[in-house]
Amino acid sequence: MVLPISALDTRSSEFIDYLLRLKTPAAPEIFEDAVVFTASSIYKKVGVAFASENFSKIHWFSKLLVPIDDTVTFDPKSKIPPEMLRDSGLLFYAWMPEQRSVTIEYRLIIDGLWCADPLNRERKVDPYTGLELSVTAAPAFPQEIPREEGVLTSLTLSYRAERGEIITVAGDFNGWDPFMYQLKESAPGFYTISLPLPPGRWRYVFFHRGQRVLDPANLDKVYAKNGMTANSIVLK
Repeated sequence: MVLPISALDTRSSEFIDYLLRLKTPAAPEIFEDAVVFTASSIYKKVGVAFASENFSKIHWFSKLLVPIDDTVTFDPKSKIPPEMLRDSGLLFYAWMPEQRSVTIEYRLIIDGLWCADPLNRERKVDPYTGLELSVTAAPAFPQEIPREEGVLTSLTLSYRAERGEIITVAGDFNGWDPFMYQLKESAPGFYTISLPLPPGRWRYVFFHRGQRVLDPANLDKVYAKNGMTANSIVLK
């Protein structure tokens, strides 16, 4: 079994026993200093993105593999041939937040579709974007973790269109999700949005009436990974 969770001692018998006790996927649970997310392995690929990271990074789940013979004593420190392992039916990811908070807000990416966690009834609506976010309790911090504080700046974008339109923006800051960030009509036909982001180069594109639209006010254009053209901007 491969358990690539850098924030935990994945070879501890306590954590292995905890994973093996999970019979079916459920709402997130706290294990020591981490939150464990689970999903069914019927999905090809499941990931989670967090509001604390501005949904800019996707953390992918791993498949929980168990011995074919349930009577075999499993030693996580030993190497077991793949032919002796089977799919347990669970995908999982363990998240150890670096910031002190009471709750964690997140969205799942299930086979390419961004959505709220279908197994978690605790949700909220982001008043800025109107999107539904899943909410779960955060682990308690036994003590302050020393870390270098990141510096955030603001990416402010604007777009002109007819009144009452829906304009959204996607980029490498949110996994190119075209539904996550909606611009606000601050004046008739004038739409704006400000996103807190760290300094660096960011790529983005607007979506208007279901079509990708480049920012007419930004002449800096690049090709995204999918081969399509996008705008590029540098935050200092």
